[in-house]
Amino acid sequence: MKIEDFPSLFQFLGAYFHEDWMCEFDSADDVVKSFIADSESCVLEKVVKEIDSLLAMKITENETRDFLLKKNGCCYCYWNEWQDGNSWLKHVSVLFSEASHNDV
Repeated sequence: MKIEDFPSLFQFLGAYFHEDWMCEFDSADDVVKSFIADSESCVLEKVVKEIDSLLAMKITENETRDFLLKKNGCCYCYWNEWQDGNSWLKHVSVLFSEASHNDV
């Protein structure tokens, strides 16, 4: 699993879930909504495809956590609100999918 295979996900997580995201937003969903507001539907669709690819790999929770936090620079401790990384990623994917379809 290489970061180069997930460039759009990397941009989303690293740029929006940076170390100071909690100073700018009240919740993780607010961060997601900000990315949606700032992005064209084609960008959202790319992130959804990359999330789908990541989920299809059926990696362990530890591998998911390592990939999201260490390799993507995501500073969101999703396990405080979600059962696991896959649950959170599916949630983000749904929000992005709904937004990109509403743009059409």
